[in-house]
Amino acid sequence: MDVNFEYYKIFYYVARYKNFTKAAQALGSSQPNVTRAMNCLEQQINSTLFVRNNRGIQLTPEGEKLYIRVTAAMTQLMAAEEELADSASLSHGSISIGASETALNIFLLDKLKAFHMVNPGIRLKIYNHSTPEAVDAVKNGLVDFAVVSSPVYADSSLKTVVLHSFQEILVGGTTFTALGSQELSIRELTDYPLICLAERL
Repeated sequence: MDVNFEYYKIFYYVARYKNFTKAAQALGSSQPNVTRAMNCLEQQINSTLFVRNNRGIQLTPEGEKLYIRVTAAMTQLMAAEEELADSASLSHGSISIGASETALNIFLLDKLKAFHMVNPGIRLKIYNHSTPEAVDAVKNGLVDFAVVSSPVYADSSLKTVVLHSFQEILVGGTTFTALGSQELSIRELTDYPLICLAERL
């Protein structure tokens, strides 16, 4: 049966309000258009759905059966529309983020706090990775995006955006106090036991 689905939507509101005029107002339509649509629906399904009386309308037994089914369908459609609207407005859902330790502490924590204040319904999942692990997690679809510290080696399938710059400071114990008054090249520094993010140069 090739019935215009818009007729079922109109039928839902007519049956809900038991009044053609109120249904038309809810739909942003006119009463003659609603009446015409219901006449077409009754003709197409070969059933009388309404009995008109002084107080408005009353559903026939066939109308009651159809209303039960149409109500279930409309409930599902409205719920789907609400979920999509929520996703578009960032009011619900979750975001998975891969983050290196440095990026998390230097940049991301403050941003996440501000984001959560504006979007409290979004659940944030933070995965602490090294930079290469975070990049792989994005490529494999395990996280939505990653915030990492450089150097970043990402292939052309990924987009990289520079978010924040920072400067590393060399920190040493009292054993190396004398070096504080000297100017050393990076090559000379490699002769000392260094702990750093990238490979030693």
